[in-house]
Amino acid sequence: MKHVSPRFPNHEFVFKRINVILGANGSGKSKLLEELKKAGVDQKGTNQRRKVIYIEGGRTMVIKDVVQPEGPQVGNYMTMEGAEKHYEQKRDKKLAGRVLDALIVLDKRDAEIKAQHSDTVEKWIASGSPGKCPTRPLPPLERLFALFTEIFPGIALSYSQKNKTLVAQQKGQEYGPSHFSDGEKQVFSILADLIELADDQTLIIADEPELNLHPDLAARLWTLIENEFPDKTFIYATHSISFALRRNVEKVYVLSSNADHLEEFTGLESLPRSEVSTFLGAIPGFLTANRVLVTEGHEKSFDSIFYRWLLSDTEVEIYPAGGCTEVLPIINKSGLWDKITSKIGMLGVIDMDFRSEEYLKSLISTSVKGLTLHEAESYLCIPAIITAVATRIGSMDMPLTSSIVEDRILEMLNRDKLVVAAKRLFFEKNLKLGISVTKKLLAASKTRDEMLSAIKDAASDERTKAIEFTSESKLESDFDAVLATIQTAIDRKDIMAALQFLPGKELLNELSPLAGCKNGDALMRSLRTNFKPGDFPQTRDLAEALAFPSV
Repeated sequence: MKHVSPRFPNHEFVFKRINVILGANGSGKSKLLEELKKAGVDQKGTNQRRKVIYIEGGRTMVIKDVVQPEGPQVGNYMTMEGAEKHYEQKRDKKLAGRVLDALIVLDKRDAEIKAQHSDTVEKWIASGSPGKCPTRPLPPLERLFALFTEIFPGIALSYSQKNKTLVAQQKGQEYGPSHFSDGEKQVFSILADLIELADDQTLIIADEPELNLHPDLAARLWTLIENEFPDKTFIYATHSISFALRRNVEKVYVLSSNADHLEEFTGLESLPRSEVSTFLGAIPGFLTANRVLVTEGHEKSFDSIFYRWLLSDTEVEIYPAGGCTEVLPIINKSGLWDKITSKIGMLGVIDMDFRSEEYLKSLISTSVKGLTLHEAESYLCIPAIITAVATRIGSMDMPLTSSIVEDRILEMLNRDKLVVAAKRLFFEKNLKLGISVTKKLLAASKTRDEMLSAIKDAASDERTKAIEFTSESKLESDFDAVLATIQTAIDRKDIMAALQFLPGKELLNELSPLAGCKNGDALMRSLRTNFKPGDFPQTRDLAEALAFPSV
């Protein structure tokens, strides 16, 4: 199944059975769906148009408890033919406007099936009841109710054809589906619409199918429908990463507001799920910006708010990738990242954490910057910033001075110095071992014994290195050296050195009440509202270091 979009004239979309169009708001997902609806994509080189079923997510569904036509066109629904005609005319329009039509058609098909079965049984009896009694095909309403109960096991549905009334039963209580939750109404409406698909209705297009539904519920519903109709093609447009990563999905197209940025992914099942999830999760943000700052932390974390304030540039996308080990592959464009970052200006910034300055220098480059303090929160622990926020808020009985903040920082470092020293030591003692034999030695080994001897010698060298690196005397001397460095910072009242050692998150939450703020997030909000990065030398210098070149 193929399509060429005017927005992507140099790319031919080739769809498989289950496809997802992924992208951020404004990337053109819905417009592409409209093109597909109108085009009725050619199938196998023929000019036959596929019949499209269109479903939009997130609409407020109105479900009547009584399945009866209403309005001036009620006469058109009296026959099966008329009801089907009016229903089919709405199949490529919004689902919210055809739910009642779907139920009316299902009711009439139920009645038709039951009548035909009754006639068949009568003929069977009249002919002397040969063989087994003819069985009745499962009416579509009963099939709909069974599938609904698969999604919501606690709810049982029934229908009175005499009274045309739908009834739900849950925990002994009876009520009409008009009292369903929004999610239950959405599921019921989608199932009612799709339960009976004709052979020529081969393309189901759903725009944001996960709206109004819990992610797990959306995945269960659409996976159930896909499995019910293995001969139909599904095309979804969504910005939900979890929906795109379902096992049934065979192809993912990633759109951007920039038509040059279009990526196509197939065979997702062959890739590590964690890698694909992280990668696809970043794509919408990456493709809507020409410049991206990749940081540690998470989307709703302090890091994202801090760096947006620091850069003061709305055109730069801040992407918190997680930890240092997630930031570096993105900036280095390793593996999948090379697919979407070739035309994007990127900078990375990593925390100091418990790394030594020497180790941190080995990680940084022109495109990766290292913080000179423990982590992003540490910058808000600078006494001048804490006291400036306290003065601006003015809620404290006694004025807050820098010396009060400094004393608290040094008290905490003195209290936690053994733990901090141990964590620094643990980080530095993270030794990587690996047996390696030179090419020259490999080439010189002509027999099995010579080759094994070379390998054993290499392994012995690695064991010797590990023993020396982690020997008791070495551990003791290294620990004492780190502890002495920390003690020097305390004795000299070197606050900037102390902010390198102490974890910033915990420290900021302890210092924030001194400024009249509940926690670090509240202090960050106050700082963002009342100050600019240039008001303090440390944040000014960091902002300059992270500034993107002028475009």
